[in-house]
Amino acid sequence: MFLPVILIHRYGWLGFLLFSIPNVLGCAAFGYVLKTPERSKALVEKYKTAITLFAIVTIAFHAFFIAMISLVYLNDYAYLVSAWLPFCILVVSACLAFLPTKAWPILAVVLWVFSAIVGISLLPFNEVPQGNLPWQEAVWLLPITTFGFFLSPYLDPTFHRALQSSPSKHSFGIFGITFIAMILITTAYVDLGPPGTCTTFFVFGFLIGLHLLLQSVFTIGAHIKEGILIETGKRRPLFIFILALAYLIAVGIAHRFGGISPSGNWLPEWQEDYLRFFVFYGLIFPGIVAVFMLAKKQFTPLRTTLFAFAALFSLPLLEIGYLGGSAWLTVLPVVVFITWAFASRTKRV
Repeated sequence: MFLPVILIHRYGWLGFLLFSIPNVLGCAAFGYVLKTPERSKALVEKYKTAITLFAIVTIAFHAFFIAMISLVYLNDYAYLVSAWLPFCILVVSACLAFLPTKAWPILAVVLWVFSAIVGISLLPFNEVPQGNLPWQEAVWLLPITTFGFFLSPYLDPTFHRALQSSPSKHSFGIFGITFIAMILITTAYVDLGPPGTCTTFFVFGFLIGLHLLLQSVFTIGAHIKEGILIETGKRRPLFIFILALAYLIAVGIAHRFGGISPSGNWLPEWQEDYLRFFVFYGLIFPGIVAVFMLAKKQFTPLRTTLFAFAALFSLPLLEIGYLGGSAWLTVLPVVVFITWAFASRTKRV
């Protein structure tokens, strides 16, 4: 729930819509596409390695965000908090992971209500800025944004758990509605900038911090729980080891600049690193869904190697597209992976 802030500063309301529309539609469509718990279970069993990788990256992403926000906004206590808070959250989240599945919907409702109260308490919301980049860039980003938000949910283990435990596929339609409210709350802290520059009273205060903290704890705990459930036997210790390693690396990435360090771009360096994490959700994970799940293919050595090379050669395009002001370059990887996926469904590619 920080990406909308960056997109709003870039493109104004168009940036907000760029995030919210494909995100909400992609999440809501998940239940209507898979429809039954049986189809979800089959996908999880067939692609469990990719799904647990999604969980690990998502947990590491939250570790980075917690550490970086602490570094940027906590002033005198920044280094102390940013070093220990992510690991305290990991411990708490790991404990939550052992809660029974039936307790999680209750926890989710309580957290959603709290976040909604936070949003209401911040009314009136900040005036959304006009955006400091041309609107044409937002249009060029629409393909990769849609590609990512529409396909990434199929590797999210928490989505599969929700479908497998839900009495109806329409639960995801309801989720889409409640998700809109959470996205709207981001406009309450759209002025989030270096300390002392914000016009919103609570933006550096207790409520917003607790909102972000609890959402992170919930998400980390849910993904730890599902990763442990999916990876059984000898694979479980490996999952825990890779998770711990990824967590350490993510916290280390957050500390590599030690706070805001201008890069010559309009974004501070830490926000550039934040955007770089979205290479997973905009390219790698939706690419896996397209080239393997959608094409109904296994992770053969040849196909996996070809996918790795395609992703590797796409990285410079995304770097220049996201951060270098040439957003049109982000369309090319999407075209490659979608073409490959549909070709694979008709031919043995």
